[in-house]
Amino acid sequence: MTAKTTARLSAVGAGVLTLLMVAMLALAAALVVVPKIMGGVSLTVLTGSMEPDIHPGDVVVTRGVDEETARELHIGDVIVFLPYPDDPTVVTHRIVAKSVSSNSVAFITQGDNNNAPDYWGPVGTHQVRGEVMYVVPKVGLVRQWVGNHVGWVIPVVACLLLGYAVVSFATSFRTQRQENPT
Repeated sequence: MTAKTTARLSAVGAGVLTLLMVAMLALAAALVVVPKIMGGVSLTVLTGSMEPDIHPGDVVVTRGVDEETARELHIGDVIVFLPYPDDPTVVTHRIVAKSVSSNSVAFITQGDNNNAPDYWGPVGTHQVRGEVMYVVPKVGLVRQWVGNHVGWVIPVVACLLLGYAVVSFATSFRTQRQENPT
């Protein structure tokens, strides 16, 4: 392989790695930083109740809402809420009806793929945890897989990064020696 070909391959490799790094940083910002700033969370969707718009394995990113801001939600908004007291299970469904009384607001919710409103009845503002801002397709599948295999994923990624560092160091050292022979 000629030096010119090696230089081109090196430049292409560096470009691909740079693009990959930028994409990973953008994904991290979309899934971690934005929800944190907005007081929300990113959650992996586990069921098909919101298809065709939100699929199992997608990640929904929410903005946090408190009881006061939950009063401002409208029919058509997709929310994340706790349907049962003392149960940490969260549900992501659309508001299909809203009732307002002098001192309370309640929502009737329904999954887009469901035939009827949710059977647990009205959802109070105290149960709402967030409003969906956007959806990141299929990233939840990767997140779940990594979470289930974290015991060996972290050491493998660490070894790959260490290997990349060694190769980068060796390549720069070799390039420096070729440019400045003694």
